[in-house]
Amino acid sequence: MIQRIQSVYLALVAVLSILGLCLPLAQYFVGTTMVASFNHFVYMPTKGYDAVGSFSLAPLAFGVLLIIVVLLTLVSIMLFRFRMRQLRLTIFSTLMLVGYVLFYAFLAWKFQLQLAEINAEVQYHLCFAAILPVVSIILNCLAIHGIRKDEALVRSLDRLR
Repeated sequence: MIQRIQSVYLALVAVLSILGLCLPLAQYFVGTTMVASFNHFVYMPTKGYDAVGSFSLAPLAFGVLLIIVVLLTLVSIMLFRFRMRQLRLTIFSTLMLVGYVLFYAFLAWKFQLQLAEINAEVQYHLCFAAILPVVSIILNCLAIHGIRKDEALVRSLDRLR
């Protein structure tokens, strides 16, 4: 039954992840001038503010993680008959999103420090797409709760037969 509430939660996770792939993650400003920005695939500094160093492929990792989460979520939606597999995939997807958020926090902090070495007035601005993985984690937790509830219901009905 694909119309279960956990399928709706998982579909929202997939939609939010796809939406997040299209939007920038963070922007760095000096006053009102944007000096750097990064999204899920590339870090884009303006001239004189290239402070990426060894983290040049790090934004690409964000995109790859989110694409994997989308694929896992879509597979998990289709596994509605196999609740335990669906539960495992959803838990794995949640762990990947938690890793994504931790990696994002580390990378944003590291970019901020490197840009501050160039100009002490650099300010970090969080974009809307940075909040979407946190919302996806919450939706995944709600889906996990729904899957466990369904599994308990099926097991209780098996006992009555």
